[in-house]
Amino acid sequence: MSNAASSGSVSDKVLAFIEYTNQNIFLTGKAGTGKTTLLKRIRENSSKKMAVIAPTGVAAMNAKGTTINSFFQLPPGSFFPGDISLENLQAGFLSIQSMVSDLSYTKDKLNLFNELELLVIDEVSMVRCDLLDVIDAILRAVRKNQSPFGGVQLLLIGDLYQLPPVTKREDWSFLNRAYPSPYFFDAQVIRRSPLLQVELTTVYRQTETDFINILNDIRNNDIQADSLALLNQRYNPQFSASDELNPIIITSHNAEANSINQQKLDELSGTEYTFEAEVNGDFKDLSLQAEQTLKLKEGAQIMFIKNDTGEDRRFYNGKIGKVKSVANGDIYISFPQEEDLLLEKTSWASFEYKTDPEQEIVQQQVGEFLQYPIKLAWAVTIHKSQGLTFDHAIIDAGKSFVAGQVYVALSRVRTLGGLILKSKISTESLRSNVEVINYMKPVKAEEMDSLLITAQEKFILKLILDHFALNSILSGLDNIASNTEIAKAHLPEFKALLAQLNKAINELMLLSDRFQKQVKQLHHKDGFGVQSVLQERIESALTYFTREITMQLLNNVNKNIRIKPKNKIQQQIQHLLIKYRQVIENRLALMQFAAGLLKEPLKKEHYLEWINRHKIKTSTKSGGSSAATQQPGSLQLF
Repeated sequence: MSNAASSGSVSDKVLAFIEYTNQNIFLTGKAGTGKTTLLKRIRENSSKKMAVIAPTGVAAMNAKGTTINSFFQLPPGSFFPGDISLENLQAGFLSIQSMVSDLSYTKDKLNLFNELELLVIDEVSMVRCDLLDVIDAILRAVRKNQSPFGGVQLLLIGDLYQLPPVTKREDWSFLNRAYPSPYFFDAQVIRRSPLLQVELTTVYRQTETDFINILNDIRNNDIQADSLALLNQRYNPQFSASDELNPIIITSHNAEANSINQQKLDELSGTEYTFEAEVNGDFKDLSLQAEQTLKLKEGAQIMFIKNDTGEDRRFYNGKIGKVKSVANGDIYISFPQEEDLLLEKTSWASFEYKTDPEQEIVQQQVGEFLQYPIKLAWAVTIHKSQGLTFDHAIIDAGKSFVAGQVYVALSRVRTLGGLILKSKISTESLRSNVEVINYMKPVKAEEMDSLLITAQEKFILKLILDHFALNSILSGLDNIASNTEIAKAHLPEFKALLAQLNKAINELMLLSDRFQKQVKQLHHKDGFGVQSVLQERIESALTYFTREITMQLLNNVNKNIRIKPKNKIQQQIQHLLIKYRQVIENRLALMQFAAGLLKEPLKKEHYLEWINRHKIKTSTKSGGSSAATQQPGSLQLF
């Protein structure tokens, strides 16, 4: 198989990075460039065990995932990195180090974290730096892996020129001791391990060249006088809505949007109808676009907050219409020059991620929210306009729009002619954050192929070295130690055995980590040009770890299995030790298997074939016992 995955569009290349490397990626792009579409492709095509999370309930619903706080069961508040004494913490802050040590997850949640291969964070522009460091610390601790994010591949999706992270002034006065800015890219883990930045550039929402150029110039803090003049031709402070044209107002504050919508609804004569949402199952986060209590009158201006999934596709997320009539529980929506639409309720689902008996990660629906997919639409906030597309909109950039928000508001509209400006736009209101502009250095499309080859080599090496990780042996011992019946029994000799095994495993894990770092350093220096040297080190590691694991772990376990049990507790211990011996033997077999993976020269054109053959985690290989009988030798690790 050739390395054909490297060809094609930028989206195809991103898919190849996801499927055939462990490279952490920041996927960005202007509004309307297809980031959501690419995420859908990844979900449908990737073989990796993945979860999708987002910072808010609305973003999680749009991404068909769950919130970050729900996924990681995080307490409310802000988080401070580094070694800091509790008495020096500001109120409302938690030390990341102490919080992670105090976290208690169920066995199912721990299993989920350990099986996870790809973690997608959507709308990452709204994720604050400290939250990303918390995620990193949790995954390292749970997975007992000191690689960034515990070895889980990260795909961060978002547009830094859109909505920034929300940070209270008093919180930032404390957080700025550790972070240069609140943005996710200033998290300590990202500064230590930079992301590959990939930008989608083809705009699908807008098609007018002039308008696209204006939006690009705003993003780049480089709008020229002629472009600004063209934009301000849409200035019309005296605009008055009519039955034919009543554009939605995009505001900066929720209270203002709610006030406008309520005022306009009150001005309509006629009966006010109330429609209550129906909530089934576990639906904790109701902070979505749909209303718990939807109030309508005939003549009310509404917008759709979901895409039509039917064959006709009569509406889309952001389409404006009017309530034509409400009778006998039926709601009819009218559009200019279109047929009326009988509205039907739709559902929003809440999900949880779990592992099934085959250790695959599955997304289970745990709750449902049923409501009509519309809301009042005389006004909407910038935050709630994210992901929507309008044919016409009124924007008043003079009303406390912070840096970057004007771009978000403008980019919701399809055409320049669809804009109505209530106040003129100045260069001051268009200013983007300097931190964002300095950070953004997306890779060029033509560079991605060579970067993909390098990332594939690292992934191949990771897949081999993963077989030398001893986490499963430590976890197996933890399972025995946490057995409640055995813990209650007073068995000093058995407790001494567990302590001895635990000490030996932890020491071997440190050696394994150092060995893996050494091999990665060799590869980083010369790549697979030193494949024979890498293979030699791996074979030496097999000999060394086989001997040490057999002497320090397997022999002690076997010795205790041979003791004839005298009671029920001893029978249970023997049963657990037999299962534990299998865990150890499986790991030895995997090491032996890994030692043969680089024996034959590996060429670039065969990388994809190799990865497809070996990326599925191998549960066991034949010859477990033979792995345990390798001849002892010495390993010059360091």
